[in-house]
Parts: sequence; C-alpha cells; structure tokens
Amino acid sequence: MVKIVLSFIFITSAMFGSMIDEKIKSFVGEKNFYSTKKIINILLGDKKQYYRSNGSIKVVKLLKVLKKNGFIKLDLERVNTINITFTTQGNSLLFLKIINNVLNSMGFNFYITKRAIKSDDSFSWEIQMNTEYLVDPVVLADELKKYGCFITDIKKEDRSNWHYFISTTNAKIASKKISPNTSYRLNRPIKSYWLGLDGTLHTLHIISFSSNSWHPYIVFYDHALKILHVYSNDGIKKSLKLNIPKNTKYISIDDKYTLNNIRSGLKIYGK
Repeated sequence: MVKIVLSFIFITSAMFGSMIDEKIKSFVGEKNFYSTKKIINILLGDKKQYYRSNGSIKVVKLLKVLKKNGFIKLDLERVNTINITFTTQGNSLLFLKIINNVLNSMGFNFYITKRAIKSDDSFSWEIQMNTEYLVDPVVLADELKKYGCFITDIKKEDRSNWHYFISTTNAKIASKKISPNTSYRLNRPIKSYWLGLDGTLHTLHIISFSSNSWHPYIVFYDHALKILHVYSNDGIKKSLKLNIPKNTKYISIDDKYTLNNIRSGLKIYGK
C-alpha cells in the first residue's frame, strides 16, 4: 500500500512538473529551455505552487518569475507583425472596451481587427499590430486587474502569435464614482469622462465653464455597456439637466466635435 501511495505521488508530481515544463518551453523557446532548465527549476522552487485548485496553471505567476530573471524577451529588434487573440466568456462590448483601454494605457494605440467571433458561450477578438515590442503579459495582467479582470491562461503559438484567455466575471469600467447631492469638478479631459453610478441617482446636472464652447455628447449605458440613451446637441451649452434612464451604470460625457471645447473642464451634480 505504501508503495502504491508513493508511486501515485511520484506520478502526480511528474505530471504537474511536465505541464509546467511545457508551458515554460512555449514561452522561452525549446533550445533555451533545455539549456537553462536546471536554473529555471531552482528559481521556480516547488512547482505545485503554480497550480490552481482546479489543476490549471497560474500562468501569470509563472511568467513573473521568468520575466524577473530575464527569460522573457519582449524586444523584437525590428518591426514585426504580431497577432494577439483575446478570448472571454463575458460580455463582448464590455470586454472590447476594457481591452482597448488597457492596450492604450500600455502604449499600443495602433492595431487592426483581424476577426471577431462570438458564440453562445464565448467571444474572441483577434488583432494585428506592427511593433518592435511584444505586449508584456505581466503588465497586461496588472492593467486588467484594474478592471476586475484576470488572465486564466496564455498560449504562445510562436513569437508572433499569442492567445490570452481572460475572465471578466467581475469586469468593470474605470470611472469616476458619483454620489447623490455631491458636486464634482472634472478637470481638463484627455479622453471622454466616464462616470460610474450606483443606481441611486435620478438626474444629472452639468455646468460648463464660461471659457468652454461645449457641444454636448452624452451616452448612458447599462452594466454591459448597452446604450440606453444618447443626448447630443449641435449648439453650445453652458448647463444641462438630464434625467438618468433606469438601469444606468455608466455615463460618458464628451464634446460632439473636439475635447478642446471643454478644456476648462466641467462641474457635475447628481440627485
């Protein structure tokens, strides 16, 4: 019986170690993996710590160790065409908004959509970009955390093709939370203002400062970023009072033509 138990433990440990090794090999390359395997094993320590309770690999934790010790190369040395696929089981509109925000915050502003595939239980978005640097998976994971998302797995098919699997169960848009009967000053925008509501507000008052020439463009969204109402006006407005549609979770405030028209900012008040 003892021999059977020991054999089971040995087989299980070997299986876990093999799964980790295959994942590492995909990230660092086969040749580099075999030449540095002993060093990598020492750096990783007990490989069981890189597994979740469901048996999946904590791929970001693994990558943090590899990156810290110089095993992840992000510099491509010259401009290359990179394909990245993002897959989730959550809402596609919210997912697209979050991924776009995250990529922009990381300095990746220019890319094209190769394909977007939606099924009953998942959504995949593949983009292509020309770049000298790969998207840093560790930084990507940290940025996604700000939106309540986390990476469940990463598959590197080759140096130019990466596939990220992302949980959006607790996804949220980065927004300014506003409470009833409180005034807020919104400073000069570099992009649209996003407000987050808790369901207690019924009206929104907006004041534009005298130096602005604001042509309002305001969109009300539900929790999944489905548009509930759009308010747009070609004329210059100095103040507005708008009713907030039921189920509004987010409000984006913009100028219809250019953010320069509200360079002095806005003042908002919810009731």
